[in-house]
Amino acid sequence: MTETRAAVVTRSPDVAPATGVGPTVGSGDASSAPGDADRDPGVRDSPSGTGTVGRAIHLPDVPVRRLVGLCLVGVGALIVLFLVYLFAFTPLTAARNQQRLTQSLVGHPLTVYKLVDGASPPEGSAIGVLNIPALHLDQVIVQGTSAADLMNGPGLMPGTALPGSLGNSVIAARRVTFGAPFGAVDTLKVGAKIRVVDGAGTFTYKVTRVHAVVAGQRDVVLPTTDNRITLVTANSTTLPSGRLVVQGKLVGPAVVVPDHTVAVPSYDLGLSGDPVAGGLAVLWSIITLLVLLVAAYAVWRWRRPWLVYLFAAPVLLMCGLFACESVARALPATF
Repeated sequence: MTETRAAVVTRSPDVAPATGVGPTVGSGDASSAPGDADRDPGVRDSPSGTGTVGRAIHLPDVPVRRLVGLCLVGVGALIVLFLVYLFAFTPLTAARNQQRLTQSLVGHPLTVYKLVDGASPPEGSAIGVLNIPALHLDQVIVQGTSAADLMNGPGLMPGTALPGSLGNSVIAARRVTFGAPFGAVDTLKVGAKIRVVDGAGTFTYKVTRVHAVVAGQRDVVLPTTDNRITLVTANSTTLPSGRLVVQGKLVGPAVVVPDHTVAVPSYDLGLSGDPVAGGLAVLWSIITLLVLLVAAYAVWRWRRPWLVYLFAAPVLLMCGLFACESVARALPATF
């Protein structure tokens, strides 16, 4: 009797069975997977295994954190530029404007002398010269007290008396910015002299009072029965909340000139900032930041920083200066 033995073969699950016929799948032969060679590298099989095909969308790797950080740096740079503009650039602008006004007085003196006929000069034009010996101050006075007018120098408030004539002559000027013509008027003592030269002549006033006026007190720009001069500026060099006032009495008789009362805008009487400049300041600030972001993205995308700097720097500087000028106009006119 012959015994038949069955051979038991065990196979490890990690070892693939060898077929022994033909090339093994995945061995590198191009004929093994005819569909792989034609497959689009941007297309991948659905993970569900259903055979549906989806196209991968590749988004650019935008450095969001870097752009946000750069935007914050831009805001800080804009603030620094504004401070430099206020305390370094505006005095130069005021000095240039004063030189231009002085030349207009010398070249066209008849314009000033028309004041004694009651003719109201154009806003922003020169009408006389203010001299305060105790402060070593010599400034050309302009017509008008808007924020733009006081960028040129001290301004005669429209509707008030011409210096040297009957009534209250109100002259306002800045205390901090644009040369700060009235930056030290609080140091004037009673009896100090204030001289004004205009088309009606040369007149001298003596200081009678230096005080601050806050909201709720009697307005110092109103007409008076006596002949006086009233110098008005901001009551603080940081956060103005009222007016610093210097009042002086005319020495000698006043001259009689025709009434040249004109309609005065409310922001001229209140010596507030330009009501339109606030919106312009916000607009130019946003434009400046957008230009900065576009320039930063261009530097990251094109890898040519020198070319971007060449074109972006003048645009950034121009937009920044426009923003600074708008903010300066929006501040109180006597700041």
